[in-house]
Amino acid sequence: MDLRELLQHLKVYKALALGGSLGCSILWCYAELFTTNYFTRMIFVDQSPLQNSTLDGWDSRYCNRGMNSAPAVAAMQMALSLAPDTVYSGTTAICLAYRSHPRDSDEVTHAMRDEDEAFFLGEARRGDAEWFGKLMADHTALDWRDSIRSTFGPGSGSFTKVLVIASTRSGCFPAAGPMTVVDFVNGETEEDSKKLAQGVVIDWGGHWCYWENPESFNKLVLDFLDKP
Repeated sequence: MDLRELLQHLKVYKALALGGSLGCSILWCYAELFTTNYFTRMIFVDQSPLQNSTLDGWDSRYCNRGMNSAPAVAAMQMALSLAPDTVYSGTTAICLAYRSHPRDSDEVTHAMRDEDEAFFLGEARRGDAEWFGKLMADHTALDWRDSIRSTFGPGSGSFTKVLVIASTRSGCFPAAGPMTVVDFVNGETEEDSKKLAQGVVIDWGGHWCYWENPESFNKLVLDFLDKP
């Protein structure tokens, strides 16, 4: 609703939107409630349309690597109440590729690693640990698969171009999870000219790829936005 009111207040009728992680779910929710009419392009960064593992075949190939069930969320909530800094540090380790999927070629000094740790720990401490837990319980349980098909897919009336970015080095999702969004948007469309979604799988960063390699991330985004 905040986004809806902002667009109306500013009289913006051709918007561009970029969401990372939970930001993707916010955009999917907006589209479900208000359609995609105001948006010419949307970018979704490393978010699977369903975080939990389910019995319909949505398993470890697509779901969140760790936060994928009610027991996992309950365990995280307990940890947040007892040792929030441990959870915050663990989240940082999962979201940075050089921590979750390290490579010998990673040019990360001990100083840079310490700076990242201190920055994200400081940011997390600004929030309320209990409400972080409540937010994750809500976020992980929501299933956006059918919603994406209905609001972005063929027959929806949407003309919004979509770019999906996923990482082979994400500590949160296997790349195949976020990439399913491309299939949901394009449906059975075979002509490339009629496909509204495209996907890019990167390896130069993880869940927070825009933090680890902003130059590559900005180029990827701007190239998509600049296309006629």
